[in-house]
Amino acid sequence: MRFFSVTVLVLGIWTSRTDAAKPPRDALVEQRRIIALPVTEKVALDGELNEAAWKRAEPATDFLQIEPRHGDPSTERTEVRILYDDTNLYVGAFCFDSTGKDQFVVQDVNEDFMVWESDSFQIMLDTLNDNRNGFTFSTNPEGARADTQVGNDGTTLNRDWDSVWYVKTKKTSSGWQFEMAIPFKTLRFRSRETHVWGVNFLRRIRRRNEEAIWSLPPRPHGVNRVSEAGVLEGIQGVEQGRNLYVKPYLAIPVTRRERDDVDFVPDVGWDLKYGVTSQLTLDLTANTDFSQVEADEQQVNLTRFSLFFPEKREFFLENSQIFQFRQRMSFGAGRSGSQRELIPFFSRRIGVSKGQIVPILGGVRLTGRLGSDLNLGFLSMQTDQTAISPSTNFSVLRLRKDLFRNSDIGGILINKEEEGGHFNRTLGMDANFHFFRYLDVWSYVLKTRSPGSEGDDMAGNVRVAWIDRLFDLEGSFLSIQDNFDPEVGFVPRHGIRKTRADLALTPRPGDAIPWIREIQPAFHINYITDQNNRLETRELDASINVTFQNGSNVLFSRESTLDRLSSNTVILGETIAPGDYRFRSYLGELSSDQSRILSGTLRLQKGDFYGGEKGSYFLEGRFRPNPYFGVEFTWDKNKLEFSSRHFSTDLITGRVSYSLSTNLFLNALVQYNSELREVSSNIRLNYIYRPLNNFFLVYNERRSSTGEVLERALTAKLTYLLSF
Repeated sequence: MRFFSVTVLVLGIWTSRTDAAKPPRDALVEQRRIIALPVTEKVALDGELNEAAWKRAEPATDFLQIEPRHGDPSTERTEVRILYDDTNLYVGAFCFDSTGKDQFVVQDVNEDFMVWESDSFQIMLDTLNDNRNGFTFSTNPEGARADTQVGNDGTTLNRDWDSVWYVKTKKTSSGWQFEMAIPFKTLRFRSRETHVWGVNFLRRIRRRNEEAIWSLPPRPHGVNRVSEAGVLEGIQGVEQGRNLYVKPYLAIPVTRRERDDVDFVPDVGWDLKYGVTSQLTLDLTANTDFSQVEADEQQVNLTRFSLFFPEKREFFLENSQIFQFRQRMSFGAGRSGSQRELIPFFSRRIGVSKGQIVPILGGVRLTGRLGSDLNLGFLSMQTDQTAISPSTNFSVLRLRKDLFRNSDIGGILINKEEEGGHFNRTLGMDANFHFFRYLDVWSYVLKTRSPGSEGDDMAGNVRVAWIDRLFDLEGSFLSIQDNFDPEVGFVPRHGIRKTRADLALTPRPGDAIPWIREIQPAFHINYITDQNNRLETRELDASINVTFQNGSNVLFSRESTLDRLSSNTVILGETIAPGDYRFRSYLGELSSDQSRILSGTLRLQKGDFYGGEKGSYFLEGRFRPNPYFGVEFTWDKNKLEFSSRHFSTDLITGRVSYSLSTNLFLNALVQYNSELREVSSNIRLNYIYRPLNNFFLVYNERRSSTGEVLERALTAKLTYLLSF
C-alpha cells in the first residue's frame, strides 16, 4: 500500500502549488451577484408576487443555456428576486413563456418529483460559502416540491433529504411564477452579522429540452456544481434560533404470515433533532420504525457476486453524504448506476440480518462542521437481540478536512460490536483533489480487523478523471486483499486487483445535424487479477450513444469478456465448471422522449454466456396523461441456453401513482419474480398534512405464483413534528 501513500503526498504538494492562491467566493468579482432585500411587511405566500417589496428587489436575469447551446441566451426570459425577514428567505420568480400557460410539460407532482422530466425551477444555496456543499429546492408549474443535499461540489447528492419549506405557484397567460419561503431553521450557516452565500438558479423548459442557468458552469456540469455558483449578498442579522424538533410516531401494524396467527403489536417511538451550533446537528432516535418505507425493487442475479440494494430508510438517508467516499458514475454500454466496487460504510447492514429485519432500539447521529474547514459525522445505532442475531452496536466516525478551494482529506472508523465478544472494525483514509476546472483525483486506503483474521486485510484505490466539453476520461486502480472484510460495508468481490480505463468523446454536430444533440462514442476496459497478478476477468466494451434534441436516445455496443473460474460456480441453479470462458455480446437500446404522454425503453442483448447463450430483453412503458396520474410497466426477461438445460427468468414490475394533490399521494408497486415464484405488492397512501408531518397507510402482501398468501400486513403510521 506504499503506492497509495506516495500518491497522496505527491498530489498534496502539487495541489498546494496550483490551488492555494485561489480566492474565496466573495472575492471573485467576476461572478454574478444578487442582493437580498430585507422586508418588514408580511409576505403572503400565494404565488402572486404582488407585494411592493418584490418590485423593489433587483432581479437576477439574463439566464444562459447549459443545454442545448452552451452559453447562448435562454429562449425565454426569467426574473428571480430574493427577500428576507427575521424568519424566512423568500425566493420569487417570473418564468415567462411566449406560448402561454397551456404548453407546460409536467410529469408528476409527487414529493421529490423528477425535476429533469418537467418544466421546473431549482434554487441552489451554498449557505456555508465553502464552494463544496449546498441545498437545492425545486418546484414546477403545479407546485410540486423536491429538495436535495449537495456535497463534494456536486459529486454526492442526497435526494432523499427532506426539510421544512413552502412554495406556491401560479400559471398565467405570460408563463408561470412562484413564491418560495425557506425558514432559516432549515438551513445551516455560520453565526455572523453579515452573510455572503453562494446561489444559483436553473430553469428547465422541457418541450425544448432546454436548461438555462444564471451563473454558467462549464459543460457537462449543472446547478449542483457548487463552486460555479454566483453570490448572494445583503442578508444581515439573521439567526437559526433554537432549532429543536421532536417527531413522535404511532404505528399500528397488523401482520399475518402463512400458517401463523395474526400479530397486532402497536408501536411508538420518536426522533429528535437539535441544532447544537449553527453548523452542528444532533439527531436522536428511539424504537426506530421504518414500516412506511417503499419495498425494494427486485433483481435477478446473473452474476456470481452479491446484488446491491440501495438504502431507503429516512433516518440513514439524512446527511448520509458525510459518511460516503466519493463515487464516480460509470458509463459504458448496458451499465446503469455507479460501479459499486467497494462501499466502506453501508447503512443497510444495520437492522438487517440474513435477509430478515432486526429491531433497532435507538441511536444517535451528530453531523456538521467544527470550525470553518472540518466536517464531522458520527453515528451509533443499537439493535435488539433476536433468534438470528445477537444485540449489536454499529458505530461510525467520519472526519473530513477541507483543503484549498475544493480539495479535502479525511478519515473513517467503523465499528461493529456484538454481544458475546465478536467485533469487526474498518479504519481508512481518503484524499480528494480538484485541479483547474476539469481534473479530479480521488484515493483511499482501508484496513479491517476481526478476531482470528490477521494480514492481507487492506484495500486501496486511486482514481483520476478528466471531464470537459469534449472528453470524459477516467483511469483507476483498485486493490482488495483476500482477508479484507468490512462487515458494515459492501464488497462484492475480494482478493482482486482491478485496473480500469474509460474513454468517451462527447462531440455535438450543432447546425450540421440539428436533430441530434450529442454523439458519444465510448470505450471501456476492466482488467482484473488476483493478488498474485493472475488474470481472472477481462472486459472490453465499445459503444456509441446518440442523444436527440427531444431527449430520446439510441445506444449500440459490443462487449468482449474473458472470465476465468477456479471452482464450480452456480448461477440461477446452473453449475458452471472451472475453466476459461470467452464470450461476446451485442446490445441495442432505444429510449423515447420521456416528457410525452406515452414513452418507453426497449433494450435487447444477445451473446455467449459461460459455454452457452444468453438473450436479455427489457421493455419499459410509461403512460402519464396528466401530472396527477401515471402507470409504469417493465418486463425484464432472460433466456439462457446450456447444453444440458434451457430456461428463462421473468421479472415483471408495475407501478401506479395517483396524486390527489401536492400533499396526498397513492402509490402501488406490484412485482412478479419467476425465480422466487412470488407476486409481491406494496401499496402506500401518504398524506403530508404539514411539511415533515405525515400519515401513512401501507399494505404489503406476498403471494405464491399459485395464489396462496404467504404474508400480509397492514400498517397505519402517524408522525407529528413539534418545533421549539
